[in-house]
Amino acid sequence: MRKIILIVLASLLTLNHLQAQTPQIFFERHYINDLIFMNENDLLVMGAVKIEDVALYKVDENGEVVNSVVLPSIKSNNSHRRITRFNDGTVGLLVTKYKNDTIRLQKMTVHDDLSVDTLDFKWIGYDFYDFVGNEQWVEDASGNYYYSYYVDTLWTSGHHGLRILKFDGNGNLLKERLFDDPYPSTNWGYMFPTPDMTGCRLVLSGWESWGSHQVQVNNCYTLDGDLNTVSVKENIDQLSYPVKCGERACFRMNPYNGRTYTINSQMEIQPDPNDPYGNPMVVHRNDILMSMFDADNFEQMAYTWGITSHVPSSSGKRNSIDFDKEGDVYMAGGMDQSGFFPKSLYIVHLDEDLNKLDEIYYREDGYDLVYVGGMRVGANGDVFVNCQIWKQNDPSIAAILKFPAEAFLGIDEAHDAGFAVAVAYPNPGGNTLNIRTALTGSHVELYDTGGRLVCMQEITGAVTSINTEKLPSGIYVWKVIKDGSEAESGKWVKE
Repeated sequence: MRKIILIVLASLLTLNHLQAQTPQIFFERHYINDLIFMNENDLLVMGAVKIEDVALYKVDENGEVVNSVVLPSIKSNNSHRRITRFNDGTVGLLVTKYKNDTIRLQKMTVHDDLSVDTLDFKWIGYDFYDFVGNEQWVEDASGNYYYSYYVDTLWTSGHHGLRILKFDGNGNLLKERLFDDPYPSTNWGYMFPTPDMTGCRLVLSGWESWGSHQVQVNNCYTLDGDLNTVSVKENIDQLSYPVKCGERACFRMNPYNGRTYTINSQMEIQPDPNDPYGNPMVVHRNDILMSMFDADNFEQMAYTWGITSHVPSSSGKRNSIDFDKEGDVYMAGGMDQSGFFPKSLYIVHLDEDLNKLDEIYYREDGYDLVYVGGMRVGANGDVFVNCQIWKQNDPSIAAILKFPAEAFLGIDEAHDAGFAVAVAYPNPGGNTLNIRTALTGSHVELYDTGGRLVCMQEITGAVTSINTEKLPSGIYVWKVIKDGSEAESGKWVKE
């Protein structure tokens, strides 16, 4: 059994002690949109030297460009330019193209020599809502494609209806459906394949009343190959409620076990004690929240948090999820949000049950590391992420950062290297909270969501056990205090 570990790599720690294991700028351009592995060694990167051009770069294991090709048919007014791996093993793009107030679809298949085959779908749409950029694609096991977009004629304030289309592998339209259920989608809908790859699932955000206010809820609709609704799972955020793990989240179905995983920024809602009607207020919207849903019924099975921050994290689809060849889960998100953009990076490696195996929080002195989405895990465990690097008085650059597998240290190696490593378990837990830390001569403080200190205990060994039997169920923040300052912190849930 692998150990559940927490590793904090920040500028306040001695990164220079492990220079070979720190992340490096692997590849850079003026603009980078997405990346995928073409094989075990070579990355396919979509980017540009000039913003008006879009190119594909084949990049070897050393970050050197082996080949490149400009895609003149993709311009800035086109949407959904994510690289994907098709079921036949090839890689390419499914592109939404806008022209003369119409919407058209195209498939691009990219070969090893970067030659590109294009397939124009035999369909033209006229009723798309002009808030573009929220289209979704899904491929099923038979090579059919499902596509959804927002319909202009179904739009009202806060209400977006969907049109869902099904095409065969040659671009012929097979089925279509106007989707206007009681809980309509907002601009944060998300679509992904069913575990058996014979249909699709839609997570759509709707609204329900809480007092005199409306609170967003997230429902999952499972559709079969004929676009009929097979089942509806209402309020998918059941375990983490009132924390919203599905709001503006990135969703991905794990092909190894059929479960669906999410990552976003938590939003904790509680009734306002000063409001006579009990209307909600946002209590906390800081930390990255991850969740897992089962394959059959989309029941929420588990959830966990990233590293606690006092500055809001960056939520939404820009966060990324990938799976290694063993089915383990990797997630990446931005942290320490300033305005609309994060300033640092969070990466976590989890097993299929959402137990943390490794966790990295990384920032740099002297510049902001703006995570813009896109992450891939290499065959040997290296992690590649797409970021913008912002330096004061310098133009920003887009860069793929490579985190070597060695950067995800085991707990003993991290201790030997001088890193402050801590983990709280079990999490969620019951009447006992265990804190494992390398810091001696320190103590643990436990706070509730109102910021009240509810427990304090000295650290006397490698593992400190805290009796939490008298504490009510809820969310708590633990802090390891060393020499009067907070050295490590995290979240713990008592069920």
